[in-house]
Order: sequence, then C-alpha cells, then structure tokens
Amino acid sequence: MKNIFLHNVGLKLLSALLALLLWLTVMNVEDPTVTATITDIPVQIVNDDVIKSRGYSYNVESGEKVDVKIKGRRSVVDNITAEDFTATADFNAFSSMKMVPIEVNCIDEHATEITWTAKTDSMAIVLEAEDTASKSIRIEREGTVKEGYYLYECTTDTSLVSVKGAASQVANVKEVVAKVDIEGIKDSGDPEIPLYAVDEEGQIIDAKKITLVPDTVTVHLTINPIKEIPLSVYTTGNPGLYYYVGDIEFAPETIKVTATAEVLNNLEKLDVEVKLGNAEEDIESQINLEEYIDQYYRHLGIKVVDSSATMMGIKVPVIKMTEMTLDIKPEDINIIGTDESLKYTIQQQMYGFTPKIVVRGKAEELENIEASDFGLFINVTGLGKGSQSIQVECNYDGDLILEPGKVNLVIEEKPAPTPTENESNANQDREIQ
Repeated sequence: MKNIFLHNVGLKLLSALLALLLWLTVMNVEDPTVTATITDIPVQIVNDDVIKSRGYSYNVESGEKVDVKIKGRRSVVDNITAEDFTATADFNAFSSMKMVPIEVNCIDEHATEITWTAKTDSMAIVLEAEDTASKSIRIEREGTVKEGYYLYECTTDTSLVSVKGAASQVANVKEVVAKVDIEGIKDSGDPEIPLYAVDEEGQIIDAKKITLVPDTVTVHLTINPIKEIPLSVYTTGNPGLYYYVGDIEFAPETIKVTATAEVLNNLEKLDVEVKLGNAEEDIESQINLEEYIDQYYRHLGIKVVDSSATMMGIKVPVIKMTEMTLDIKPEDINIIGTDESLKYTIQQQMYGFTPKIVVRGKAEELENIEASDFGLFINVTGLGKGSQSIQVECNYDGDLILEPGKVNLVIEEKPAPTPTENESNANQDREIQ
C-alpha cells in the first residue's frame, strides 16, 4: 500500500494540480464573475416630519431614484432586479448642505454573494414654505356598467379637498381625481375611493410630495335599468276654422330611457305634445327628446340613455275640410214644444229658396249622408200664431261640423172638428126634449 501512494508521487501531485486548474477554468467559463447596473431603484423617504415640524416643506431636486452597480457570479447577478434592493433617505441625517444620505441594501437571499455600490449616495432637497389650497374633485369613471343598465348618477358628498405641501407643488395641482371602476356592475353602491392630484397636463403628482385631506372620498353610484319605451304624439288646441288634423307622422317611434325599476314597470309610453295654435297648414317640427323629457318627466326621474339620438321629427297634417250643402225637407225636421191647440206647418221654401244645411268634414265621412242623419229639430215652445223664421238645430255628436239654416214656420189655430152623425142626432134629441 505504501508503494502505491509513494510511487511517482510528484507526477500524482502535478495531476491533482492540473485537475484543480482545469476545474477553475471550466467554472470561470461556465459561471464567470460579471458586473451589472440595476437602475431606477425608488428611494423611500423616512422621518421627513423633522422638516415639517419646523414649518417647512421640501422638494426633491435629485435622488428620488438610484442606480446600483453590482458584481458577482453570473448565475446570481442575472437574477437580481430592482425589487431586490431597498433605498432609504432618512431625514434625521439631513445636513446643512440640504443633502440626505441614501442607504442601499440588498434583500435577495444571495446578497452575501454579490457586492454593490450606489451611483448616487445622497438626495438633494430644496426647502420651501408650506402652503395649503382647496381643489375641486373630479370623478373619473373607468369601464362601463353591465349591459342593460345605466349609470344614472355618480356624486360625492365632498366637493373640495385641502392640498398641503411645498408652495410650488401645491401651485402645480390642477385638480384632485377620484377614479371609480364601474366595469360590469349593475347595483347601486357607495364605494370609498382613494384620491390623487394631477397637474395641468393631467400627470399624476407624486403622493409623497403633497398631502390630501381627506385622502379618500365616498362616491355614490346610482345604477338603474334601461328600457325601450314607445313614443306617442298628441295635439292640443284646435287647427284653423274648418280645418282638421290628419294622421300624424313621427320618428323615432321608440327611445331608450333609464329610471328606477318601479317607474319603468309602470311606464307604457312617453307622450309628446304639439300645439296646433289655429294652424291652417301642416306643422313640421323637431323636438330634442332629452330636453323635452327633462322638462316634462323630471318628476319621475326619467333620463334618455343615448343623448346622440334624441332629435324627433314630427309632421302634423292640417287639412281643409270638404264642404257639402244639403236640402232640408220638412219631414227631416222634428218639431218640439208644440201646443195641441195650434197647427204647425214648415214651408217647403222660404222666400223662394229651399232651406239648407252646410256640412263640413273629412271627404270620406261625407259620402252617402242626408239631412235626416243629423237629428234636425226646431223648438216652438211659447210661440204664438203667425208666420216666422226659425233656426234649425241639430241633435248630433259626431265629428262633422254642421251649419243648418232657417225654415219658415206657419202657426195657426186648429179648425173646430166636424161633428159626427151620432153627435148630430144626440144634439137633435137634446133640442126636442
């Protein structure tokens, strides 16, 4: 055994040394030592109340983010990211040069296998007087509610927010925004939404630079169902004398609206009014349904869903009536209020003219009509003997317009009745007795 170990011992040591060198060479080729730069590691500020307690605020001139140069085996370095580092600026170490030291630490499990150096070791700040301003809240909606529903109202109880911070930062704030995600929702609610500030260009201002009071707001969301409702047009007033309204045309015939489920369940149609105003020609108009519904249906809380499709076109035909003149025959007239002792005779003609009735209306309604269709009558109550002109009246409740004329009526005493033969014999008997 001794000969085995000691035989050619120099050669064996040389072989071992060569093997070690070969292993180190292979390892250096396969997993060499490399350097890399990790950029944009955010610097966390701590204990800045040291500045604020003195009545100042501050702006960061430089050092909000740092870059770190690291060195180590490639297998480790290649897997290191900015998230594996923490950078902290502790304002307790604030110097008169207005510099705050930045401390960088690696939190990766392989931190002991690498070395690192921060390219920036201090945060530079500028002290400013603290300022406060009130800014309005803008609600920004993100997404759309569930199909078949409508975001009826989106409001907050708070309209102003107090913005505190360095004067230059406060002056840079245009408004405060509450972003509400409404994607796919269908129920009303009151979510608590965080606030953030934006500048004139709409860029978000770093929350670390300013303080918002309050920093959240309750947003009241009212979501109602949508329903397609039929439209109807009606007229008020009257057209010109001897004119009538034809079939009204309008479009669209329906409109999508939103309101509470209770209102929509009881809503069968929406009526739109057109005033005739003694018109003697067709009325054509356009109505903004959004404005009309807001004016006349506001008490029901109805809103139009699609404000881009609310113009309604309406045509109301105003048509001149057809006129027809009919002769009045005595037998067409009923005499009321008669005295049994008087005789009433309607003359066929008056002053050589036959009595007339003028009938006006739609042409189709004047087909096959006669004067006897209108319940013509004269009232002779209290009239005595003689010849007189009397206005004919009508007992009619249809759509036609009637203008009956006058008739000449002769009233005279009825002649005494002629005695019958039996009455004569009876009278003779009374005389004989």
